[in-house]
Amino acid sequence: MRTGKDRVQVGGVNEAISVGTVRVSPRDIVVADANGVVVVPRSQAREVAAVATQIERRESDIRDLIVNGATIAEAREKVGYHTLQRKG
Repeated sequence: MRTGKDRVQVGGVNEAISVGTVRVSPRDIVVADANGVVVVPRSQAREVAAVATQIERRESDIRDLIVNGATIAEAREKVGYHTLQRKG
């Protein structure tokens, strides 16, 4: 087995980088799971968290409406879900 000892060098610390076409700056928030990766600029973190909380609440309301007989389309319309889909 060949290790990385003496072959790996630190190129920088606390510097902006690019991952593909996405710029990631120090203190940005990076979240990844099996479905993908999202980078939230630190300057927008509070706004993104607020909208995510609204989406989570409305999705809960949608589930409740569906359990009580509404279709997905009816439930989404009733809670105004589409208004949260394209912020910014």
